[in-house]
Amino acid sequence: MDQASLEQPEVKQPEVEQTTLILPEAPPKPARRNRYLPIGITLAGILAVLVALVTLPLWQDYLLVGKDSSSSPHAEATHTVSKPGPTPTPIPFDPSVGAVLPTHRVVAFYAVPGAEPTGPAYVVNQDMLNHLKQQGAVYEQLDPAHPVQLGIDLVVSVPDSYPGPDNTYSHHVDDDTLRTYVDFCQRNNLLLFLDLNIGQAPVMKEVSSFLPYLAQYPFVHMAIDPEWMFPRHDGIPGTNLSNVRSSDLNPIIDAVAALPLKYHIPRKILIIHQYRGDGESASNPYDAGEAEIADKRNLHSSPLVDMVIHVDSVGGFPGDKEEKRQQYNEWVGNDMQHYHNFRYGGFKIFYKIEAKTGIMPPKDILSLNPPPMVITYGN
Repeated sequence: MDQASLEQPEVKQPEVEQTTLILPEAPPKPARRNRYLPIGITLAGILAVLVALVTLPLWQDYLLVGKDSSSSPHAEATHTVSKPGPTPTPIPFDPSVGAVLPTHRVVAFYAVPGAEPTGPAYVVNQDMLNHLKQQGAVYEQLDPAHPVQLGIDLVVSVPDSYPGPDNTYSHHVDDDTLRTYVDFCQRNNLLLFLDLNIGQAPVMKEVSSFLPYLAQYPFVHMAIDPEWMFPRHDGIPGTNLSNVRSSDLNPIIDAVAALPLKYHIPRKILIIHQYRGDGESASNPYDAGEAEIADKRNLHSSPLVDMVIHVDSVGGFPGDKEEKRQQYNEWVGNDMQHYHNFRYGGFKIFYKIEAKTGIMPPKDILSLNPPPMVITYGN
């Protein structure tokens, strides 16, 4: 059937005078058939599929980011890329955090392991710990502003009057014994000072043997006793007087000062015992008979180590308290003001030796100027 045969003839409506009729709507014309319609539908379908395939990734982006036009890939001109915020400034490491001084006062027992005459820490047990706690409590009651941190000052490089196999006139405490003290201090919240007497051994070799303990354990610190040091092999411990120079001690100070930044640990305490005077007023500061530390004024100072000059002389004779007080005034009070290379003073009491004339009480010790921040007790 052709297209002409589908057309309807035009029907003329009769004229009606002075009357308007509302006629029903004519029925819709039947739709025209188009022989090309199936082909058109097929082409449109193919086109729709192609469009869908091309635009699918864009619709996926749209669905993932939501309907916000600012995040649509079609809105590149107005799309704002979110920028990350500023990187937080890292907090610099502070070696003062966790440092013992100056917020605390140290009260410690001294000893060579197994040698009772040297001090009450010659063995570690509950009786020793109770005694130490009682002694520390007295200082804390007198000065609550400085809570007491208890500790042990342990001689680990022991001086000898004989050369020994290494010809060093000294020997180390064995590893098992040292481990016993480390574990005891760790369990009981005690500081542990590794006290080096050295003899004729190479100074920094001795120090390097024990630095790993300081690096590993925050509660481990170091002490040096120049009275037993003979770095120039010019004497024998217990037989001759010693004389050391700042050049002997400064490498130790520097090594301890390097630990906090290297290992991110709190600042360490370094005790330097002083048994006799320094060479400031001596006619020959390098004469062991006149001075123990030849040029104390040249000791290094560092904010990364808390250096303590610790008056280590022994009483037990008439007038001993006045003499020890005078020594503290000179070797700590005066030298601190003159040299400006150390900040803290220390003081030692000998329970048994000084009992002959009466042990200086804590109240009198704290009356020293400046008050000692490290106080040790031997026998």
